[in-house]
Amino acid sequence: MPANRITRTKTIDGLVTPVFIHNDTYFFTNLQVYADGLVNCWEMVDRALFEERLRTGWVTATVPDGCEISVHELGAWTIANGRWALDETKLLDRVNDLIRELNPRMENLHDCHGRTTEKIGNVNVSILGTPREQPVRRSGPGPAAKRIKGDNISVFVRDGNALYLADVRVFADGVIELGRLPTPETLDLSQLTQAIEQGRIVSSAPRDTRIEIHDLGSFTAAEQHWSVDSADLLRSIPDLIDAANGRPDSVARCRAAYEAYLADPTETLREALHSTYEAVPSHRRRYVGDMDTKDIAVRMILYGDQEIENWSHRITARAQGEPLPTITVPKPKKG
Repeated sequence: MPANRITRTKTIDGLVTPVFIHNDTYFFTNLQVYADGLVNCWEMVDRALFEERLRTGWVTATVPDGCEISVHELGAWTIANGRWALDETKLLDRVNDLIRELNPRMENLHDCHGRTTEKIGNVNVSILGTPREQPVRRSGPGPAAKRIKGDNISVFVRDGNALYLADVRVFADGVIELGRLPTPETLDLSQLTQAIEQGRIVSSAPRDTRIEIHDLGSFTAAEQHWSVDSADLLRSIPDLIDAANGRPDSVARCRAAYEAYLADPTETLREALHSTYEAVPSHRRRYVGDMDTKDIAVRMILYGDQEIENWSHRITARAQGEPLPTITVPKPKKG
């Protein structure tokens, strides 16, 4: 093996614009558009492949009435009376305009050559990966300004008589932006907390509420299937601050407490697990375990073996008359 291999990392600036990914349900997302012409629509594609995703309907700016819209970690609604601002052509034009805003000369644009995966052995591997959306703001004007990283969640913001599907962007230096509004706002933590407590920023949209998505359109929430509790919305803010600063969030702290208990199942460590689990916003607790068991094993440790009956795998097996899967967790040591 030659002893001369190296690597480099390059930061590519991007912008986001609201769209839907149609994968059975219509999933609302911030479409990530980068200066090198790549677009993240749940996979990184170049402009030619993005046009193909538009033609097939995988990416869309409209949702038919009677269909369901899902917003990650916020809620899901069946919609009515949709009014949409963009068709396929206009959405493509918007994406090209964003690339041009970032790269006025449209130079050095990435070409995927018609493929996004490469076969390594028997496995198809993504060539470009799927970058996590990384909110960023600059500390000032000019090329010497620092990029300050952040994290974000979707919320509803009351603005006059309208309810907007907005974006809370929390940055490592404590600055908070409300985006996806006709006029973006800058807040501090106390102002954000007050806005949530006073009901200007909310997590649910009751039946027949008219919801605006700036630069995309609007719809009526004909039926709400689920939504995040307002208390969990408040508890999500410290997680955003931790994530922006590169610190473990409540899920990571709970995972660490769970691993500590498994390694040494004492009553003291069980109590530590209990306090960290209760601190996790309820809609994020499913992430403290693995993809199969979610948080069921943790709940069995904390609340008793009967919690296994809420495990989706067990519910499905019982409904299909199959052998019931089990989960074994250690009991606290005596003494």
